[in-house]
Amino acid sequence: MAGTGTGAMGSGYGRHSAAQHEGLQAAAGMLDRALRDVPVPDDGSAFRVADLGCASGTNAMEPMARTVAAVRARRSGTPVWVTHTDIPTNDFGALFSTLAGGTSYTRSPGVFACAQARSFYEPLFPPRELHLAWSSIAVHWLSGVPLPIGGHIYGSRATGEARAGLRRQSAQDWAAFLGHRAAELVPGGQLVVVGGAATDNGLSGAEGLFDLAVEELRDLVARHALTDEQLAVMTVPTWNRTEAEFTEPLLTGPFEDSFRLEEREFVVLEDPMWTRYTADGDLDAYAAEVAASFMAAFGPSLFEGPAAAGADVARRFAEGLTARVRDRPEEGAARWRVQLLRATRL
Repeated sequence: MAGTGTGAMGSGYGRHSAAQHEGLQAAAGMLDRALRDVPVPDDGSAFRVADLGCASGTNAMEPMARTVAAVRARRSGTPVWVTHTDIPTNDFGALFSTLAGGTSYTRSPGVFACAQARSFYEPLFPPRELHLAWSSIAVHWLSGVPLPIGGHIYGSRATGEARAGLRRQSAQDWAAFLGHRAAELVPGGQLVVVGGAATDNGLSGAEGLFDLAVEELRDLVARHALTDEQLAVMTVPTWNRTEAEFTEPLLTGPFEDSFRLEEREFVVLEDPMWTRYTADGDLDAYAAEVAASFMAAFGPSLFEGPAAAGADVARRFAEGLTARVRDRPEEGAARWRVQLLRATRL
């Protein structure tokens, strides 16, 4: 992901990102069509790809392997250069281990990979450098949070000025993302985004899980493990955009002359952890996996950010969240909304 420094993924993210992988699977056909239409260099120069918001790289292996195969099928021997990007606090050690693994796409000859520690809300490449820009389950992370949410930790539960501020920040960040990609992509270059989304009423599908998390945090305050002041500044710096928030800048906004929106699809993902639980009935394993996934994705934002709660409080929170999910398993299920987009650089 890319966002604030406190929005970095936890070290276990690669092991606990099944839901993100489901989003990736939903976009496979869209990526294939982008690779059909994208220009491939005919002068022996490299086909250049950006993986924007790479985290540990686990969920990039399959789409990058598809990319290499598709490029080589169209023009054999074309070098492929992939740059994985994320914010400086990302676990790049985990990324490099993934890239060196036995299932890595880098095993193919003539394939090169590197990493860049900068937010995708900044310029990352020289003009007309990229052929394909790919981002999966990352653009919901914000570059900053204007105001604490107040009474909650999650954007879809924000109200009043806090909610308005998150929406404005999201719009500014999305415009920055599109503007930099417009500069970096070659004419005909492809942008494919798998974005955390929301229905028109602003709900992402994970509200029950975040409500359980807030209950546990309030209980930690009651037990004097956290202070009211620490809880007040705890925020997950995300905003899940509606389809209109994603598409209006491309259709009628400032980027209608920069991109042609080729495809869009709104998808509701099933929770793979819930699916396993309903099949095997192992409530303890389900509750532990939900809590571990929550901590991998959102723990650093809550416990290593302005609240500075520390590792012991984070451990106690994870134990308490596990117990709450065990008691109310349906509320722990997250049926994420995802927006798929493909656009061509004009």
